[in-house]
Amino acid sequence: MPMHSRGHRAGWVSVRNLPSSICRRLACCLAASAGVAGSTGQAEQLRPHLRWAQTNATISVEVSAPRGGSRLPGCAAEEAPVVDVSIQFDRLLVSAGCGGSDSSLRWDLELREDVLPEQSRSDRPVATGVGTSPNSILLLLRKSVQHRWDRLLMEEWSLSLPRDWKREDRNLPDEDEVELPRAQNLRRFDAQSLEAAAKESIVVVAMRYPWCTACAEKDNAFVKMSKVAGGKAEFSEVVFGTLDLREEKSVARRFWNSEQDVCLKSRCPLHVFKPDEPFSEPYTLGVHLLYEMNEMAMMSDPMMGSPGHTPKGQTAKPNFERFERDLALLIPPALYRLETEDDVREFRRRWETSVVGSPDINATDFRLAARQLRGKASFGLAGAIAGQATPSVELWRSEMAAGDSPLQYDGSLTSVNVSYLARYALVHSQPMLQNYSWDLKDALEEIGMPVAVLWVNSSDVNNTNTTQRALASFRSLCEKRRGTNALRHVLCCVMDQTYAYYQRDYGSHEPYPFPFFGLTKKLGFGDGDRFGYPFKEPVNKTVHGFFGSPKRAVKDMNVWLGRVLLGRVPPSHESGLVPNHSAWVRGEVQEIVWKTYQKEINGSTADILLELYDNQRKKQHVLSATMSILAATLKDYRDLKIARMEVSQNYVPPLFGRKQFSKDTEYFFIPPSIATGEWTPGTPVKYTGPADEATPGKLLRFLKKHSMSSWSLKEALESSADLAEEIMGRAKLEQREDDRAEEDKQQMIKKMMTTLKKEKGLVDVGEVMGLKKAADALGGEPKKEEDAAKKDNAKTGKGKEKTSRDAAPPKAPEQKREERRAQLKREEERQKEIDRKDKEKRRKRREAEKQRQAKKKAEEADRRARAAKAAEEKRRKLEEEKLRQPTTPLFSWGQSKEQLRISVLIPGLREASLNVTLAPDRVEVRGLDGRGRPHILDFELREFISMENSSWSLRFSEENPRDPRPDGVALLLQKELLHRWDRLAQDHASVKQFMKKDWVQDDGDLQEDHEDIDLPSGPNVKKLTAAALDRLSASYSLVVLAPRFPWCDKCKEKDREYVKSAKNSRDKEHLDRVLFAVMDVREEKYFARRHNISCNDRCELLLFKRDEPDEPYVVPGRRFSEEVQIDCYKHLVPVVSEVNNKTQLDRVTSAFDTAIVGFFGGTRQDDPWYPRFRAVARELRGHAIFGASFNGLTPRDMGIDRDATPALRPPPTAAGESEASEAVAAESAERPLVLLFKPKEQRHVEFTGELTLDSLVRFSKVLSVPLVSEYSFESRQKYQELKVPLGMMWLDGENEGKDENIWAKDVLHRLALRFSGHLVFVTLNNTREAFLMRPMSLDPRRVPAFGIATRDDQDSPKFGYDIQATSWKELSAFWENKDAAFERLASMCTAFLEGTLEASHESAELPASYFWQGPGVVHEVVWKTFRDSVYRSDHDILLELYSPMRPQHRTHLTVLDLVAEALGGVKTLKVARMDTANNYVLPEFGISDKEKASTIFFLPAAPERHRKHRRFGGKLSGKAEDIPERLLRFVHRETRGSADWDLGEREAWVKKEAQVRIRRLRAIEKDYEKKMQDEWMQKEMEEFERYKRLGKFDNLNL
Repeated sequence: MPMHSRGHRAGWVSVRNLPSSICRRLACCLAASAGVAGSTGQAEQLRPHLRWAQTNATISVEVSAPRGGSRLPGCAAEEAPVVDVSIQFDRLLVSAGCGGSDSSLRWDLELREDVLPEQSRSDRPVATGVGTSPNSILLLLRKSVQHRWDRLLMEEWSLSLPRDWKREDRNLPDEDEVELPRAQNLRRFDAQSLEAAAKESIVVVAMRYPWCTACAEKDNAFVKMSKVAGGKAEFSEVVFGTLDLREEKSVARRFWNSEQDVCLKSRCPLHVFKPDEPFSEPYTLGVHLLYEMNEMAMMSDPMMGSPGHTPKGQTAKPNFERFERDLALLIPPALYRLETEDDVREFRRRWETSVVGSPDINATDFRLAARQLRGKASFGLAGAIAGQATPSVELWRSEMAAGDSPLQYDGSLTSVNVSYLARYALVHSQPMLQNYSWDLKDALEEIGMPVAVLWVNSSDVNNTNTTQRALASFRSLCEKRRGTNALRHVLCCVMDQTYAYYQRDYGSHEPYPFPFFGLTKKLGFGDGDRFGYPFKEPVNKTVHGFFGSPKRAVKDMNVWLGRVLLGRVPPSHESGLVPNHSAWVRGEVQEIVWKTYQKEINGSTADILLELYDNQRKKQHVLSATMSILAATLKDYRDLKIARMEVSQNYVPPLFGRKQFSKDTEYFFIPPSIATGEWTPGTPVKYTGPADEATPGKLLRFLKKHSMSSWSLKEALESSADLAEEIMGRAKLEQREDDRAEEDKQQMIKKMMTTLKKEKGLVDVGEVMGLKKAADALGGEPKKEEDAAKKDNAKTGKGKEKTSRDAAPPKAPEQKREERRAQLKREEERQKEIDRKDKEKRRKRREAEKQRQAKKKAEEADRRARAAKAAEEKRRKLEEEKLRQPTTPLFSWGQSKEQLRISVLIPGLREASLNVTLAPDRVEVRGLDGRGRPHILDFELREFISMENSSWSLRFSEENPRDPRPDGVALLLQKELLHRWDRLAQDHASVKQFMKKDWVQDDGDLQEDHEDIDLPSGPNVKKLTAAALDRLSASYSLVVLAPRFPWCDKCKEKDREYVKSAKNSRDKEHLDRVLFAVMDVREEKYFARRHNISCNDRCELLLFKRDEPDEPYVVPGRRFSEEVQIDCYKHLVPVVSEVNNKTQLDRVTSAFDTAIVGFFGGTRQDDPWYPRFRAVARELRGHAIFGASFNGLTPRDMGIDRDATPALRPPPTAAGESEASEAVAAESAERPLVLLFKPKEQRHVEFTGELTLDSLVRFSKVLSVPLVSEYSFESRQKYQELKVPLGMMWLDGENEGKDENIWAKDVLHRLALRFSGHLVFVTLNNTREAFLMRPMSLDPRRVPAFGIATRDDQDSPKFGYDIQATSWKELSAFWENKDAAFERLASMCTAFLEGTLEASHESAELPASYFWQGPGVVHEVVWKTFRDSVYRSDHDILLELYSPMRPQHRTHLTVLDLVAEALGGVKTLKVARMDTANNYVLPEFGISDKEKASTIFFLPAAPERHRKHRRFGGKLSGKAEDIPERLLRFVHRETRGSADWDLGEREAWVKKEAQVRIRRLRAIEKDYEKKMQDEWMQKEMEEFERYKRLGKFDNLNL
């Protein structure tokens, strides 16, 4: 409560919290309790005198001392008492007395309602009027709630309270006192009874002020809802009641807002108190009304549509359903207590979204979060359950699968943030994908997260696959972007085709594309920023390709979403359809839409007159003709453009100041931009004249006034006048036709509305009878004259006499006529009676006949009904029997090269019973139809499918698009081998009768595979199955198998050689024990899958050995039959030959160029190192032969003079590591010794590396080739197979015997010995293999040269050694000093093996004498000098990367020379260029096409690692004379902050020089080109004459 200027004093008696009866009894004791002397009777008569008045916002109270004959205690006879008042929020504390405070009387006056003490004040008024006491106090109290008070104090019986009518607001209207809602089931509460009732049951109370009439309508609804809801079982324990807030001020302060506007129709809540929650935390419910409209009353209401008018016939009724739903959400506990694990499981099963907290979570904070999410998520607090060691909050959703783990709350659990926990649960309680609705719109806007939207057309069955892929991609994106951070995460919504027009805000247009993707901050239409994904035009076609690859689509959409959320993408706006024509034709009005506005208007260098118009404007043809005249008039001026944009379908920037939905036509002048593509710096200028009166002449003058271009207004006016007659005449004719059609349309509408009024009974009688039309035709003057004549006759009496004389006919004829009429009438009535009786007889006869027929029909119907009932009973029994038997559903299938599409039909499918099982070779679908009959489809596929990219989805019926029902399953299967299948099922006959081909889903463009391709066949070639292969592998030493698909035609040539080799092998030694076979692996698909058989150019062969039956060797198909036989010989020998003595060792080491022998301490079966050794032997078959010695035999036992201890020694260890040293020594002792023998080189090498499979393979590969070999095509193939690093030495091929070659070979041989087992060293010819030197930045003219290649591959890293010799003498001296050359090259090889050597790249050579002469001259750069000259330079760099093959190469060289000369005075700038065709370009420059003409970059001065280049965005095409100026402007803009130089002076100089030099250069190039053409023609003529003399043309008919 606020503190006040006058606070409490000692001795106050407060009766604020006492009942009113006790207050009355204690009122007489106030004076005595304050310590005032005197009798009790005297104290009762002493009361302060109050006068009060009020306005709507304030209360004025004048307080004075008690009046009357009694004197206040302690006051003298003439002494005036002093009055003091303290203002509190609900009472006034008044004191009056003379002298000290002990003798003063005090009163505690409780106000009727609350006031604002801080905005109230007290003054002592000047005694000017009657009744004003000189010692009184005037209080000005600010009302807490602005309205009229019924009285000032709560208890006024003991005080005199006259009104101060001078200060009273007499214009303040009286308020109606509204009775609170009353009903038998509504209890009337006060503060105490409400709190007591809330402890026992749920209480729904309507707290109201009786003076507030705004809630009367909702209170009536509350009475009805309480009766309806209270009569239901689920709300039987709920108590409904009301409470008067004016009488119960404490409740109003506690539960009602303290704002000024507390009486509003929108603020009429119901408060709900629950016994299981604190009384101070009630819930609030809203009362919602549904309005009904009487159509007849609406049409007859003349004020219909007026603002604030309530239509006649409008009735309101309560929304019972919503009230009961909202109340039902509040009945369950906000926080459940879960004691056992079964309670937790049941809690998760019961609710859609459940949040479960561990026992360590703060229960109060957890409950507060649960209160905020009632109806959206249920919260439970688990008890002490085993296994929960740490605090946790888990969120479960019903859509989670059985094995899914819950979402873990990512906030702090020590001090729970209630608002963040509520937001986290609210966000994650939303389903991953939701269909759009108005309720969803309100729910997502309440969360406040960005919303990603996907539009799909579920009714388009032709694009079902695209729709499914789009939904799958969208779901994956939503899973990635799920979270609570609005800068990173989004919520997801799916809209169907009914909301297609929402795409307009996202930049789309009709026809609306499906699927379509966008992002918004607010759902709905026209709210918030919208961002549409930038699909390529036409979007209707490109979206199918975009969603064709879901992974790529998810990646692209995710990247785009990140850019949007970071604010890097501008919002999308409504735009019309982009015009179909490719380019604007000068002389026509350019049609602009928002998508082309930035390019054609904002980025144009022309002066533009832009028309903004609505397509529903009046005088459409005339105004369009005006723009056409202007466009035709200004056709010859290239710097002027006439354009227009339709505003109802396009976004108009606020820069134009156009009102929304305005249909006015407006004209604007748009200033030009500085350069093409840049935005205009100026603002549009509006044409101020009326658009309807705008003529071509006025608009031309307006354009001339603001245009910056030079053109003749006089000529333009004359030309427009000549064109206007024809164009405007044709436009006016068309406009008259349209106006006439519009008038006819309005007439028709008026007629239709008149007819509608007649049907509704709203008819003007005068109009129907034609009286109004007749009055309009006759006019008003004759009627006035007739009325005047009648008045004159009435005055004179003439008219009366004439009437009486004319109205007196003869008496007898009139009487005869009356009698005749009576007679005719009687005859007519008699005849009518006779006709009536005849009609009645006929009616009775017809009724009798009808009864007879009806009886007959009833008997017949009864008979038929009995027969039909019997037939129906029989049919029902048959159906029931049939339903109990499972059936095979009908299905259709189609295919493309990559996928299979199967559609299974199950009428009225029950989703809960559906079970789809996909296996790599089988499909199984089980489900119940609408009648409960089981449908089972289970068959084996012809070939295998890929499970990762295969999926299935429900298929929906097309009978009711608004409420589709599932009627089957759609399967999308990804083929493992991409080709056309010959059939779907392996057992085609079993499913043939249920299957049909779906030609809609089938790819008609897919060519049928050639099934007539014969498998390899011939003498000595057998066709095998998998079972026969297993049986024959045990009978033959080697089985060579060619596994082939009958549809694959890539192996014809190689299979022909395979058959030839089988035929020739029958008479070969050792090959007669080899079986050549072929297998149809389409029929043996499991064998093909096990051995990874596919259709490719390798045409692999499988070699099965008798001693290795389960590990076949795979070799590629060969182009020659001899190569197949060589492969057979390689694999006939054992993989590892056992060596037990010297004879066997000699046989192994001498059988091949390379032999590798391992000496093992254990046996073949027990030694742990032998499997690695055998694996290396299998991998290197054909490159080396392997042998093994067991049981501890050493090389000395085989006659090799060396110790059996391995050469590898463990590293020395420090003191204290003796145990580790012993362990390493023990391991080394068990390690086998591996020796590699090179018989031709008469040496052997010990393997000293780590004994792993990779190390052994690498060691064996490197040493399987000669120490130094010559590079050739045959050896290159071997290097590529082995993938070994190469040390390459290029020698002089023209002078092979020169000294430098000999010296280089010696150095290379020493390197080969030094790095044996690590590098393969080869020699090359500088003339034949010069192309391999270029990637290493080596010059073929400077040999010998050395380099290293990681492997013999074009894309592998290369390392060239730069000798840095500037002359032949230095190069020769380098190789002559062989020791120094060896050491330098050995250091290079060591760095390569350690991975510290920097890779080399292609680079041109500069002359040795070249140097840069300084500013004003272009610096020629190659890759070798690029880093020093560019990246490590202290200058700003203008760099050109060019191709020497570009057109007008010499001209462009001159252009850059001119720029360098112009910038010669700028000492901090360097101009450089580099040839991209002969030099490596760093990837950061983005030059993918090295043949591109030219690219300009600017690199500001910075350290090497911080150099950032900026690309010149202008075009280097066009006139060469203009390029230097553009480059100077580019450099001036980039150096604006670092250098100050005059741009204008240099532009003028370079423009002048460019005209002279380039014109001269062009003349020289033209003469040179003509000279070359003449020489070419002369050579052609000479060649023609020579052929003619030789008789080449004798046989031609010339």
